[in-house]
Amino acid sequence: MDKNNNNLNLNEVANSFIQFFNKKNYVDKEINSKIFNNTETDLWWITGDESIFPFSGWKPIQFRLNGMHFLNSGLDKYSMTETEKIIDNERRIILLVIKTLHMGYGMVNEYTAEIALVLSVNESGKIFSIKEYLDPSEIIRVANSTPALQELFKKVYGNFLN
Repeated sequence: MDKNNNNLNLNEVANSFIQFFNKKNYVDKEINSKIFNNTETDLWWITGDESIFPFSGWKPIQFRLNGMHFLNSGLDKYSMTETEKIIDNERRIILLVIKTLHMGYGMVNEYTAEIALVLSVNESGKIFSIKEYLDPSEIIRVANSTPALQELFKKVYGNFLN
């Protein structure tokens, strides 16, 4: 919230979202409650056919955060950077285009991805819905890139890798 006029500052919400992911502290409920409305019941959707890509579809935000904690905690490098942002103040929606960089688990090269996120924000300035647009086959490619990543993805999402 903007303390000067009590208006919701969606730019601050977007910046907090990016900072949250760069700190990689996905399971701290106190921190989560400052950014997200309710991680147990609010949902995060990822593009793709769930019958092919088990990480796709609507899942509780906390499920997504737990998976990120498990997968990203062992990365040697991880960063999320905003490349574009469009804010619709009237509908309290943020379109955030981000670039992520990953390196670890025996990866030979850094992996970068560009992802579009639609964040829906309530009147209290907390995110209650996320839609994530990316190429799900890229996740499969990265998951198959090293034996360590294959095992981690199997632990989080089951045995779906080729």
